[in-house]
Amino acid sequence: MTKTPLISSILCICLVLTLISCRHTYTLTASDANRINISPAAISYYNTAFEQIRSQSIKAGKINFEQLYSSGLDHMKNARTAADTYDAIRHVLAGLQDNHSFFQAPLGEGKSIITALSTKPGSFPFTTSIVEGQIGKIVLNSYNSIDEADQHAIADSLYRAIAYMSTQQLNGLIIDFRVMEGGSAPPFLCAFAPLINKDMLLGYKDNRGHKAQITRYKNGVYYKDGRKIFRLAYLTNYTTPALSQLPIAIITGRYTASAGEMILISFLGLPNVKLFGEPTYGVPTGKSNIFLADSAFISLTSSTTYDRLGHDYDGPVLPDQKLDLSATTDEELYALVKKWMATR
Repeated sequence: MTKTPLISSILCICLVLTLISCRHTYTLTASDANRINISPAAISYYNTAFEQIRSQSIKAGKINFEQLYSSGLDHMKNARTAADTYDAIRHVLAGLQDNHSFFQAPLGEGKSIITALSTKPGSFPFTTSIVEGQIGKIVLNSYNSIDEADQHAIADSLYRAIAYMSTQQLNGLIIDFRVMEGGSAPPFLCAFAPLINKDMLLGYKDNRGHKAQITRYKNGVYYKDGRKIFRLAYLTNYTTPALSQLPIAIITGRYTASAGEMILISFLGLPNVKLFGEPTYGVPTGKSNIFLADSAFISLTSSTTYDRLGHDYDGPVLPDQKLDLSATTDEELYALVKKWMATR
């Protein structure tokens, strides 16, 4: 059927309105930018980064993005290249006040940002011991890697340590998160999944209220988002350890952060778990990794976390028994833990 001139005009008007609605009225066009001596390349780069931040940040709806966009322009006067906008992007991320997002400029040809931020392969980010012959103890350290083989080795090793302690007729387990400042959660979640012995480990919620979960299935942990599901890490083999039935004391501190907070959240809601120590750093939030055209990198806080009981976390995780760790010796801490375990 041939369109009449009136119908064609209406369709053109709708198309123009649709294109206009895709861009916020406060963002500069190339011609707008040219009038204040910012090149089309620079404003295009800044606009792209800004839109990714605005659309995905957990602060959407809480931040005046128009004001933030405008103040960012003050940090890129006479910008000609992408590099001239970096300070403006850093300013925008700082303005989110989420205490977790950051910007990384390109490292140079042949260098990977992900590799640069990764822990050296083959290092094991935990230590284990038995306290006074009665209580198992695991101390977690920061770890960051996307190497699947390395993550698998860590998950298997940590699980084997838990399995060994389960044979030692212990009264309980201490997991010390005080120096676990963040990084990669999957290998730890995978190793602890048999100990937690629940299918749902933790969940994420974005700025639109959309939810996803990390769940246990057979010998692995999976990220599940609606019908989409993919494996994050796996164990070679396992059985549910005897320690899963015993009291578990989690020690938290002011430097427990990011992935460390997410891992400890996976224990919350279990009847045999109690938190001792100080409030955590306060960034139990998921990240989106955004790569820009020149290989610069934005690590953006894009989701909050929730536990198996549905409680949301976007700030410090509070201990059940608050302690001043700077004034509490390990002996005093263990005595408190033993006293609690004796009541279980």
